Amino acid sequence: MKNTVVVAGAVAAFAILAPGAALAATPTTTPTTPSATPTTQPEYPEGPLTRITRLLTVAPAKALPGAHVKLDFACRTRGPEEEVVVQSAALVFPKPGNYAAAEVQDVKPGKYRVTLHCGPETSTVPFEVLPAKKQVAKVPSGAPQTGGTDGPADGGPAAAAAAMGVLAVGAGGLVLARRVRRR
Repeated sequence: MKNTVVVAGAVAAFAILAPGAALAATPTTTPTTPSATPTTQPEYPEGPLTRITRLLTVAPAKALPGAHVKLDFACRTRGPEEEVVVQSAALVFPKPGNYAAAEVQDVKPGKYRVTLHCGPETSTVPFEVLPAKKQVAKVPSGAPQTGGTDGPADGGPAAAAAAMGVLAVGAGGLVLARRVRRR
């Protein structure tokens, strides 16, 4: 028993420490090889080439036709020639050029793409149009559909008399039980 605990402890310690030791053994610098042609990255005074600073999100990600959804993203253009456009076959934007909110169009239920164009860069997210809830086409009738009965619900005068008789017998029994208890 003692050997089993020692072996289990050693295995657990190895499992915990092995990944750290393996990562510590890898070199932190990557070797470089000289290339025949030097490559230079163009420098942009406004920062890196990335124009989309916050990826596009649509909330909620599923909605019924006619519902309103909110879009969130951040885009930094490099001049007036670079346009910011959001496109989707499922969404319509009430105010042209304002992409903060949209309305779900009356389109076939299914999955659609919403794409942000920020200059030459794009960000795409999925969006699902849910099927519209259908109204009841036929008004239910009869007992099984409405929860009613085929005959009168009260059972008639015989049922009322039987219920009153049961109540009287029960009350009489209660009175007798109390008298017996007092003696």
